[in-house]
Amino acid sequence: MLYLIFQCILFQLLFLIVYDLFLKRNTFFSYNRWYLLITSALSIVIPFIKIDSFNTLLDSNSIIVLPEIVLGSLNNQSKTNYSDDTVVSLMTVANGYVLITIIIFSVFVIKLFKILKLIHQNPRTIQDNLTIVHLKETNTAFSFFNFIFLGDTLSSTERQSIFEHEKIHAIQKHSIDLLWFEVLKIVLWFNPLVYAYQIRISNIHEYLADQKAVKTSKSEYYQQLLQQVFSVKTCAFINPFFKQSLIKKRIIMLQKSKTKQSHVVKYLLLVPMVLGMLVYSSCSNETESYQEAIVSVKTEKIVVNDSTSLDVDIPFSTIDQAPLLEACKTLVDKDQQKKCFSDQVSKHVLKNFNTKLADNLDLKKGLTKVFVSFKISKTGAIIDVISRAEHPDLEVEANRVINGLPKMIPGMHEGKAVDVAYGLPIAFKIN
Repeated sequence: MLYLIFQCILFQLLFLIVYDLFLKRNTFFSYNRWYLLITSALSIVIPFIKIDSFNTLLDSNSIIVLPEIVLGSLNNQSKTNYSDDTVVSLMTVANGYVLITIIIFSVFVIKLFKILKLIHQNPRTIQDNLTIVHLKETNTAFSFFNFIFLGDTLSSTERQSIFEHEKIHAIQKHSIDLLWFEVLKIVLWFNPLVYAYQIRISNIHEYLADQKAVKTSKSEYYQQLLQQVFSVKTCAFINPFFKQSLIKKRIIMLQKSKTKQSHVVKYLLLVPMVLGMLVYSSCSNETESYQEAIVSVKTEKIVVNDSTSLDVDIPFSTIDQAPLLEACKTLVDKDQQKKCFSDQVSKHVLKNFNTKLADNLDLKKGLTKVFVSFKISKTGAIIDVISRAEHPDLEVEANRVINGLPKMIPGMHEGKAVDVAYGLPIAFKIN
């Protein structure tokens, strides 16, 4: 789960960098709006998309690494204590997350309730199928869905100009955009990029409304923007007409010449970005470092424990039909076949590996790694077994156990039996 969150934040960061570098200064405000909305959603969806075929695009020389097998002599009490500590830590984090989420959601509900209270307590009129809420004794101006809130102290000229501006917000459903980012803030409150997204979408809303609403001369519109600073309370999911921090940016954008239509091609940057993210997401694993992943071995060496290397002959990464044990040959689905194969190998190792061997060896307390490389030949026999471990006796034992695997149905590729290379990591826990 943590890795999925990391991917989401990473993708949002990349999308925002592209926006700020290439798109932010364009006057294609509608395109920018949709870019921000689409990419904010894609950054959440892409980490969950796994396209197996992307694995074959990366490298043609690889080794299939099976799930790690954990052996050792840790007693039940130590395992129970470890599990309890882990559960307590996870529950503490989960409870903290839920508590903060509830607080943020409560603040959102309170703000929403205040807006509904304003609608209920103040007089309303209908104009152009929109509801104008007349706020007493204030010069506040903002919109929320089809409601436009206008203070009674505004002059008639100001009211009409502001209405035309806020009408664009209502027609283009800008409140839906802001509510979407409010939901993201409630769920992903710890992610600062969600707040960066919301700021940018709010700016785009104002640029869009200014662009459509300017019917009089631009100089008069500027004067209205600069005439006074309205007392709009902070609320992230409304569209305030006057927001002091935005006035300068809005005037700059109104003065800016329209971006040339040829610059629309910049938005095509989204295509290679999304493809790259899909490849990254499909070829990475968040839980187990060896969970049937395809690990590239271009130099025909496997690095073990960052210090030793193991020379192996790697034929290819993907085949039409992986090798099968007799217990798995009745399965049709390839994923089930792979799982069955790895389960049977694990059972064989757990049953046959001499765990008492560690008692007679001078091994450090903790986790000791053994990495075994082997091939299943064209005849289904186990060949080329090579191990690397901290102690030579562990290597000998690992070789013995893997050589003891039963003969298998060989792998097939393009109608021919082929050798298939595998790697098996074994973790040895020492008290």
